[in-house]
Amino acid sequence: MIGAVKAALYAVLITGIGLLSAGDLPAQDYPSKAIRIVVPFGAGDVIDSTARVLADRLREELKVPVVVQNVPGAGGSRGALAAEQAPADGYTLLMGSTGALTAGPLIRDAGYKTNDFVAVAQLVEEPIGLAVRADSPYESVEDIVEAAKEDPGAVTYATPAPGSTQHINMERFAKAQGIKLTHVGGQGGKGAVTKALTGEVDFVFVGASNYISLAEAGQLRVLGVAAPERVSYLPDAPTFHEQGHDLHATVWFGVVVRDETPKPVIETLAATIARVANEPETKALYDKLHLTEAYLDAAAFQDRIESDVEQHRAVLKDIGLIE
Repeated sequence: MIGAVKAALYAVLITGIGLLSAGDLPAQDYPSKAIRIVVPFGAGDVIDSTARVLADRLREELKVPVVVQNVPGAGGSRGALAAEQAPADGYTLLMGSTGALTAGPLIRDAGYKTNDFVAVAQLVEEPIGLAVRADSPYESVEDIVEAAKEDPGAVTYATPAPGSTQHINMERFAKAQGIKLTHVGGQGGKGAVTKALTGEVDFVFVGASNYISLAEAGQLRVLGVAAPERVSYLPDAPTFHEQGHDLHATVWFGVVVRDETPKPVIETLAATIARVANEPETKALYDKLHLTEAYLDAAAFQDRIESDVEQHRAVLKDIGLIE
């Protein structure tokens, strides 16, 4: 009789455990296996470098393998979709960027929505810069504005992708100047720079640190940086503000996970990333990459994401990319 009672209780226990959702399960054992950070752009881009710094620091802190997986394509949407389709268990993180996370799902049916993810932490920011090939006839931002006024749509430019932060901010600038520019997607920041170097477009508008070696080698000239003051790594590049244009624009990178990830797991991740992101060693590594440390906790980063979605929705409607 006692054996039968024990068997019945065991059956009830097993059934109860089976009914628990992933969100109900305890996270004391997290992490117990390798963590993957999906980067929705190719290797070598600034977002990739950001992820690799974080992976190295998390590997030391969590004592498990942390690998970076590059899944480029569709302006970052292919990688974001790969992260959205992974189990919501905290073992797949997405290195989110403004375009892929906020504008991409607005422009196209990307297979995911922004609210399919929740914020863990913002890590860094980078000002956006405008550059031309060394032999370009344009010598200043104003030269580009004047050329676009004379022949609307004739001046072309590249950014990492349609709907990227860079694209949205340049269209915002064009509207403020009353000009029309023609945009070309670059399949990532490096691809956008290549289009300027080959003469496929008149100028490129990507994160300013992409230009350092090319500017030093005399292959590109940086005509304007959308920052409040000049950046140390491009001391000869004037700001937009210096040229009479009030444009401040940055790209941000941060960690998000699927929205169904158990709360205790998110809290563990957030606390760990907060610890390593604010360590001098990590800040020094980002400084070497010419990135500005701009840590935001989960709540503040979530607010920024939601705010950017609404701002980008308005700009995308205005330029006709969405209804």
